[in-house]
Amino acid sequence: MEVIRFVQSFHTPLFDSLAQAITMVGEDTFFIILALVIIWCINKKEGWHLGLIALSSGALNAGIKQIFKIQRPIGGKGIRSLRLETAGGYSFPSGHTQFTASIWTKLALMVKGHWFSILAAILIVLVGLSRIYLGVHYLSDVIAGLIIGILWALIFDKILTWMEERPESLLVLSALILASLPFFLNADYFKIAGTLVGLLLGGYLEKRYLHFQEKAPLLIQIIKVLSGLLGVLAIKSGLKAILPASLYSDALRYFLIGLFAMFIAPYFFGFLTKNSDQTTPL
Repeated sequence: MEVIRFVQSFHTPLFDSLAQAITMVGEDTFFIILALVIIWCINKKEGWHLGLIALSSGALNAGIKQIFKIQRPIGGKGIRSLRLETAGGYSFPSGHTQFTASIWTKLALMVKGHWFSILAAILIVLVGLSRIYLGVHYLSDVIAGLIIGILWALIFDKILTWMEERPESLLVLSALILASLPFFLNADYFKIAGTLVGLLLGGYLEKRYLHFQEKAPLLIQIIKVLSGLLGVLAIKSGLKAILPASLYSDALRYFLIGLFAMFIAPYFFGFLTKNSDQTTPL
């Protein structure tokens, strides 16, 4: 509590706005767009790894929170808590920090530049600090989220490389995730699990049957991203209006989003690139 009060002692309207903007780097909208652009336009394997690392880190975070069940500092004496819509569930470890640490550690592995690693480290620390400034996490939550996020990205990246050489293991992992659903009756977990299974199955199908080529002329890349994002939005919002409200409906919607991202959209993108000029790829 003392650390939170100290950090918040510097609060101003400008810092309030900055902290809320920085914390958005650790939220799913930024990540979804980033991962999809990488999968569709830059490097499908690395984008697939990025998506699976981030989502599995989120699932791991949800599980750890259920084990420790530590309440947030919200409502504590002298604590100002902002952006409460991003502060559901338990406090330890910080989901935003862990999610950000996993994403940017994987991105640093992809880019392999000292300058980018420094940038990634700064962003991870800033997101963690923003969660303390906003009064929704303790310092221990942030430190734990940072450590777990970095370690998970390093470990699971190697696991995925191993699994790619044994494609059937992707199906086994998908089955295990589905079997875990009745034990975690939580909306966030069902969404994460659904997307994970969709990405795993999509990766298996793409590798076995599709062999999608990411490179294309700039105009085609723009069309791919815009049409693909519209497809994701149609599945996410359109099916929500049709399907009955339930955890399993959520899991189905997000499963289709993962499958769409890795297999269905790339299948249709193939028609865009088949007759395009491949001499000037992006």
